Amino acid sequence: MSTRWFFSSAQVGAAASASGQALPTSVLFAREIDGEDRRETVAGPTLSLVGPGDVLGFDRAMVLREEPQPGSAPAAENVLAGVELAHADLPWLLSPGQATTPAGPTPLPWIALIVLAEDEAAPPRGANPLPVLTAPVAALPPAAERWAWAHVEARLPDGVTDLGAAQQLATEGVRNHSADVVARLLCPRKLEPNRGWIAAVVPATAAGRAAGLNTPLVGPGTADAWPAGDGPTIELPVYHWWTFRTAAAGTFEELARRLRFRPAAEAGLGTRTIDVGRPWPAEQETVPATVALDGALRVPGTAAPEVWSDPAAQERFLALVRERLDAPDRRRGEAGPPAEDRDTAAVAPPLYGSHHTGRQTVPTDPNSWMSTLNLEVRRRVAAALGARYVQLEQEFLMARAWEQVGEIREANRLLAVGELATVAAEQAQRKHLAPLDVSDLVTVMAPVGNRMPLSDAVAGPVGAATTLATMLAASPVPTGAADTSFVRLTRRSGALARRAGRVATGDAAVATVAEGPRPVLERGLSEMGMIDAGAPEAGLPGELRAGVSPSRLQLLRMADRIPADFWARRSETEARPLRPIMAHPKFTVPIAEELLARWPEWAIPGIGALPADSVTLLETNPEFVAALLVGLNHEFNRELLWREFPTDQRGTPFARFWPGDEADVDEIARWPLEAPLGSGLRTGGEGSLALLVRGELLRRFPGTALLAVRGEEGKLPAAFGGVPGTPLALDESTVLYLFAGIDEQRARAEDWFFVFREPMRGTQFGFDSGQPVPVKTWADLTWSGVTVDAARFVRLAPAPATPSELPPADPPVWGRDAADMARIAFQQPFQLAFRATTLLGG
Repeated sequence: MSTRWFFSSAQVGAAASASGQALPTSVLFAREIDGEDRRETVAGPTLSLVGPGDVLGFDRAMVLREEPQPGSAPAAENVLAGVELAHADLPWLLSPGQATTPAGPTPLPWIALIVLAEDEAAPPRGANPLPVLTAPVAALPPAAERWAWAHVEARLPDGVTDLGAAQQLATEGVRNHSADVVARLLCPRKLEPNRGWIAAVVPATAAGRAAGLNTPLVGPGTADAWPAGDGPTIELPVYHWWTFRTAAAGTFEELARRLRFRPAAEAGLGTRTIDVGRPWPAEQETVPATVALDGALRVPGTAAPEVWSDPAAQERFLALVRERLDAPDRRRGEAGPPAEDRDTAAVAPPLYGSHHTGRQTVPTDPNSWMSTLNLEVRRRVAAALGARYVQLEQEFLMARAWEQVGEIREANRLLAVGELATVAAEQAQRKHLAPLDVSDLVTVMAPVGNRMPLSDAVAGPVGAATTLATMLAASPVPTGAADTSFVRLTRRSGALARRAGRVATGDAAVATVAEGPRPVLERGLSEMGMIDAGAPEAGLPGELRAGVSPSRLQLLRMADRIPADFWARRSETEARPLRPIMAHPKFTVPIAEELLARWPEWAIPGIGALPADSVTLLETNPEFVAALLVGLNHEFNRELLWREFPTDQRGTPFARFWPGDEADVDEIARWPLEAPLGSGLRTGGEGSLALLVRGELLRRFPGTALLAVRGEEGKLPAAFGGVPGTPLALDESTVLYLFAGIDEQRARAEDWFFVFREPMRGTQFGFDSGQPVPVKTWADLTWSGVTVDAARFVRLAPAPATPSELPPADPPVWGRDAADMARIAFQQPFQLAFRATTLLGG
């Protein structure tokens, strides 16, 4: 942290020793005679330094900041225009002399800042060698008092409290051109509201003016660049200039003080009453019945079950709506609709949440979130709002959804091809491989024996896990008995087999040929214990068939073609391991913004009647938010299915309702069915406080911050901090500030304050506007207490009344020096606090 220190001037190097442009020189001689140290100073020539008449301005890089800033939002009319300069000694570098002040002699700045209204002068023109501004003399500040409106600001560590140490550090900063030490020129003119202005840095001496205009100097060069009092126009060269505009009357402080707290209930906020006397359009009978609907925000502490004005009408509605919501599932469970219902339409109201939960009827548990959502009118209204948003924006939403699906469509195409190939291969294997016994199966598999792994259990007789080819090589089966060539040669219907059958001989080779490979393989495999007569498909045959399982092979192939993490959740034992990838898009837009823009009265009932300059405390309504998000996702999942998007309708594309960094809900499909509505939100079903503000303050100062600050012993802490509220603008003068995590209980227990804080900006100077108030400190000084002349320039005399509560150590004095004038005119950011316990009542 740092502390601001103001100093009246800064001069280093030759400028600190010069008198105007004259710099006297001297030489110090030191000598030692008979042990005596003698020193003598000998005067040297007087050097002539560069003066205001020898320069044509300064580098534009010297300008760090203009106030009010050019091109920015309109400025408040109570501030003084100013310009910050990077080299803190620049305004006094070419000082023409000194001014006598109550604090003693002080160097005069060689440059000054002037401000003219747009109807007083045109922007600077030409450049010979500098742009020229033609200004009325009466609209120029008193040149003799310019010393009071140029100062140095040094931002020094908090540990520096001694004036001498501060001056030393500031001087070092000036020499090193530190970014923490700057010079500032102010124009002491009171600005008028709602006008355009031209601000310009101009020479303050006659010599500087003549050099900038490229005209001969008339009279002494140290004279002021313009005369005092009224007079005709005068041409001034311009070193730097910009334009700005002031806003309508009213400063931040003045507009903030207009805000008044109005309880939400008194302002008519939080609920709206609707007629539910005929909930079904087809019914002719109307019963006088109403119910109160809440919105996304409600009055704190008003959470309660839904109650109709006519309890009997409510009971009839509950019974009827449950019957109609359950009707489609009841019809699906019957062979056909009853005879008396055959002419009745099968269309029923939407059962919100059915896609996410898989339930097609309303749960019997009245505390289940799905029961509350579908049986309470106010919750069905919220869900319907979400569904309506999808219906209105379906084309836009689907376009964004297809943009997100990316390579999933291509992956699903490959999976579909793989699944078709699997089914076809399984049919072929069922026809051609299933009838084969073990010997024929081994024969068929022999060509791929090197790629047919066998487990330890099957390959046990020949050692560790191996392949079919290795197992056959180590078995009693004659070498080559399972080779394709030998099988083709000795096939049962072949010519060799027929001829060998006619040869009566005991030769083993001929017998083997006559037998063919089948008996030979069976004997060899039997000797190794790989054929179980009781279970012919156990052991080797089963493993061989599993090794060429189309499902397993296609699963491996697709995992190679489609690298993704979902394969870890699939196995060949599933019914459809190559089923399509189910996905859903993700939308991060806070739906509250859409709701407030389209249907503000549904989001905050009564918002249209909120008076101007009002501050109202509300709390978020978790049940409403949960209901709207379920309805929104329910309807959009139906749209995804209709558009053939790869989804199972269980996803949660919209998980964010309020602005913020985190989603408001997890996947809705994971909500416990027995949990109450709203408990699935990130906040756990608890509402957070929010301040609704409507006032001219927000329109004029759109960057206004509202923070929650924890109090200390019933007061605001000295530390300048807090938890910023998340703003959600309804219009240019109405903003909702959300405070996630701060509910009514916590606000009371921890004594929180809600603080309006003036938008952060650079250093500003000026005086308060509005009616005069008792001046306890210089910060209370208003423009009405300051002496201004006919051209609205602040004059040092007569001085305003001295405040009654000044600091005991080094209090600032009006007109003593530029540092004191900066301390007096410095505008501290204004803040206005409302205590939460007061707003909540009690």
